[in-house]
Amino acid sequence: MKSSENYRFTLSWPMNTEEQILAGEFLNKLGNKKSRFIVQLIHDYITANPEVINPKETIKFIVNSTPTENTLAEIVRTMVQSELSGKTLLQPSPDNFAPKQVIVSTEENIDSMDDMFDNLDMWNNP
Repeated sequence: MKSSENYRFTLSWPMNTEEQILAGEFLNKLGNKKSRFIVQLIHDYITANPEVINPKETIKFIVNSTPTENTLAEIVRTMVQSELSGKTLLQPSPDNFAPKQVIVSTEENIDSMDDMFDNLDMWNNP
């Protein structure tokens, strides 16, 4: 919004991707220097892409987002829950190691998957 002496904007975005989190943390760190940083950043962008100030041009941005670990885990959990809903799983029989059908509840499957995600960290830290 433009007033007689300055411009005033309010920004807000979710914390769903690494880029969003990084940007938010960086802007928080800038404190009251955010405005100067944003003005310089936009000036540099316009200098590198002068066509964007042409009123007849449509500004297009391609955003490549990196989902957070929690977002990915939730996506996988939802997909697995949807896929396993109402299905039976084959598990080996302890007697003869031949597969036998055992119905496992979806909650047990989700709990098992949560345990698997919790244990993934040990592979990241050799």
